Amino acid sequence: MGILKSRRRFLAGLAAAGVYGPLTQFGLTRMALAGQSEQPLLKVVIVVIPDGTAVDSYQGGPFGDGRGLWHPTAQGMDTTAFTLNEVSKELEAYRNQSLYLRGIISGPGNSGHNNWNYILRDSAQSQSSIDVLLGNALPGNEPSHRSLFAGPHAGIDGTPWFVSFQGKAIRTPYRDPMLMAESLFKTPAQARRALEPGAGKLLEASLADIQDIKNRLSPGQRQKLDTHLDSVEQVIKDLEEARPPVGGCEPVMLEPLDYQSAEHRTRIQADHHKVVATALSCGITRVATVQIGRSAESLNIIDVSRDKNPHDCAHRYAGEAVWRGTRQWYVRQVRELMDELSRHADPDMPGHNLLESVLVIVTSEMADGAPEHSIDMPLVMMGGACGLLKSGEGAGRYLNITTQADKSHHTGNPVIGKNFVDMQRIWATVAKAAGTSVPYAGNVDPVSGIFTNV
Repeated sequence: MGILKSRRRFLAGLAAAGVYGPLTQFGLTRMALAGQSEQPLLKVVIVVIPDGTAVDSYQGGPFGDGRGLWHPTAQGMDTTAFTLNEVSKELEAYRNQSLYLRGIISGPGNSGHNNWNYILRDSAQSQSSIDVLLGNALPGNEPSHRSLFAGPHAGIDGTPWFVSFQGKAIRTPYRDPMLMAESLFKTPAQARRALEPGAGKLLEASLADIQDIKNRLSPGQRQKLDTHLDSVEQVIKDLEEARPPVGGCEPVMLEPLDYQSAEHRTRIQADHHKVVATALSCGITRVATVQIGRSAESLNIIDVSRDKNPHDCAHRYAGEAVWRGTRQWYVRQVRELMDELSRHADPDMPGHNLLESVLVIVTSEMADGAPEHSIDMPLVMMGGACGLLKSGEGAGRYLNITTQADKSHHTGNPVIGKNFVDMQRIWATVAKAAGTSVPYAGNVDPVSGIFTNV
């Protein structure tokens, strides 16, 4: 392999320039300053809320009525004249940099809680999710964290309904924010070891021995071994491609709390936001997914109700107040994440905050958790996004995209009709804006009107 050799040349060049040397905190700071490009680099954060955002009214039927708490009321198909609804108004502070899309279907439209399999990937459920694809196209300085996956309270009951996929394999998110922070933020000594030219040498030597063993195996055994070898080679590659932070990267200090407890739910959520925002601000990663809870959410939101779980609330079993309150709580956490992003500096543009270069995409694995359908899906894009997002020139924007529909639904709803854009086309559009593409079968035509470069 030539990876180690090229890495040594790179480090030798840094040493000659006086940038490398002992990786003290001062040394890291010098490297950070040397690495700043002063060019905006797009970052993407995807947030998935469980059990819908109540797109239908409290009296809505089997496929709903589209008159619920999420979609804005608008004075046209494409307009800056719109009013946020009871749940979406939790994001009022960021209205001026928001694009609310309407007219989307995810999966077949009636897959219920199983739609976590579809929401961030292709309609055939066969390829990597959009966050993984974007992570490959928009690498940060730490290849092993090219697509950070945070899952506050996701699957803590042992139900692995996680929305991010590497191919057909489900990815497991960080549930404990302290463990996520420890994985992301290394001490200077740890950083020095990771960057030493021989960091992957032991693994590389082991590979040679394994290759010798491989030649003695049967074809079936060899195939199994190949899978493991690919993983080891990727680890070596990640070790050798790791670069120091390019922005201020102080480790996040968190109070040890029970990350599975309902008592600390809001605090743990905020801790996840801090870690994700810091990782983006350091340049460690440029892509992050935040999955809040899981579909059929079972952990109570004490801020809303101590004795009613959010899934029952979404089903309208527990009364109108907690039905509304739980949906508002989830979206309020998105606002808190936006606030956290705005407090951090951009790693590539000195004097600018992180939110100016971040595209934040918010959706759910279903539209409404009572009838459990996924038509008329909630989706809002926010943030500066390096100027790529067409968000109404500082006024915010509502865009009905049903004129670009490629799918029909047998009932639809009385507000939006029966024609919808498949969610995989939204991801194809995001990918194109980021300079890449999706390997999805079927219709992947980009949706116009969302980004300035698509």
